[in-house]
Amino acid sequence: MPRTSYERLSSDAAALIADESSRRFGHLGTLLIFDAGPLAWSHGAVDFSAVRAAIDASLAGVPHYRRKLSWIPLERYPVWVDDDEFRLDYHVRHTSLPQPGSFQQLRKVAARIQSQRLDRSRPLWEYWVVEGLEGDRFAILTKTHLALIQDAGTDALQALLKPDPNAPVEDTPPHRPQPAPAAAELFYEEVVRKARLLRRTWGWMREAVATDPWTRTLRGQLDRAAQLLGYTVAERHELPLRGPVGPHRAVDYLVLPLPVVEAVRGALGGTTLDVILATLAGAVGRYLALHYVNPTTLDLRVSLPVALEAEGGGQSVGEWTFELPVWEADPARCFARVKRARLEAQSAQSALRSADIGSVETLPTSTLPAAAARVLGSPAETTLRLATFPAPRERLYMRGARLAACFANLPLSGQAGMGVGVFSYDGALHWGINADYDRMPDLSRFTEALRQSFRALERLASERPLSLVRAS
Repeated sequence: MPRTSYERLSSDAAALIADESSRRFGHLGTLLIFDAGPLAWSHGAVDFSAVRAAIDASLAGVPHYRRKLSWIPLERYPVWVDDDEFRLDYHVRHTSLPQPGSFQQLRKVAARIQSQRLDRSRPLWEYWVVEGLEGDRFAILTKTHLALIQDAGTDALQALLKPDPNAPVEDTPPHRPQPAPAAAELFYEEVVRKARLLRRTWGWMREAVATDPWTRTLRGQLDRAAQLLGYTVAERHELPLRGPVGPHRAVDYLVLPLPVVEAVRGALGGTTLDVILATLAGAVGRYLALHYVNPTTLDLRVSLPVALEAEGGGQSVGEWTFELPVWEADPARCFARVKRARLEAQSAQSALRSADIGSVETLPTSTLPAAAARVLGSPAETTLRLATFPAPRERLYMRGARLAACFANLPLSGQAGMGVGVFSYDGALHWGINADYDRMPDLSRFTEALRQSFRALERLASERPLSLVRAS
């Protein structure tokens, strides 16, 4: 009788599964744009069979991409089991844009795909090959659940993209799934384990505090005091960027030349991360002003996964939480504030020397899966999720097709209505913005606010040094 096989999800991965709902999705999305090159066919088509073969070969070293969820009886704790009905054609899909395919059309397709939850009865990933993009290009839209990435410890994209355009595609060994255990076996294994009650206890404590009469009385007193001063204490869901997450997504993308970003960084005396945070703060302030929200009364925070020094000289992934100075209209003072906040966080958490995403030391490739998972799994009460991804040392290819651009769409969680992923690649910063469509249907206005915010920093860098400006 063949031996059964299964793997319990790690506590972090299980939390990611539990946090997911019909409105909050647990997948990380990426948009990869390729110059078709040797994969180009006539009329904008692409050699889909070659792309499919390359994706198939990339799965050989990541067995979790052929595993699906099962559940331990009673406790309902998730485990990974091999999918004995795995079909690559279900996960690798093929679609086309109307000719000539514009980037705006691609953005709409990406938003529709990212708005669909992954099927839990199958391995938790999908790749969409989109052909017909203008300029002899095609795209791959990916959706990979963070729980899968967390427990796999890597992403199949790292095996798919090669620095050598002529790298051969290795033969894929036949997949032989291991039999999944019966429910009785899973139940027996669970009986001998301790119950995980900490998360439930924390939820009960939060509920008790929220329903306590003294808490409600204090809230009313604060409201009355604020009104006397001419303000109102706004509920979290009243902000365009913050509130209960809906089921629909809006996505947008922005590319900033890295040499210009580095010139701004050098002139202002900070890091690339400082430029990103200051650009983001200025954009949020501009966007809120468009919606007649006074940013001076708000406390907006952004969470950012970073590489930290671990005990024994290794590296781990931690998280910084910043208060974004969205009320600061002056770009010099805004930059000074985010720089000071970054230095304080870096000192407090013993971060790596460089917080510059232009350096591969910021978030090494091996830590990217954990960093992405932390973005969704963190309990921090933040308005925005931000993740920066390091620059590869060289250009990347898939079967000779050059990767021209890459964007990340972070999942939304908690009250955070928008996630921003910044990928440094091939001399540019690629910004991927994922937002709740019901809260931000005008996401393109936020993207334009990002452009304006960066241009303000660029003008500042050409006019005066930041060393003359202090944050009060």
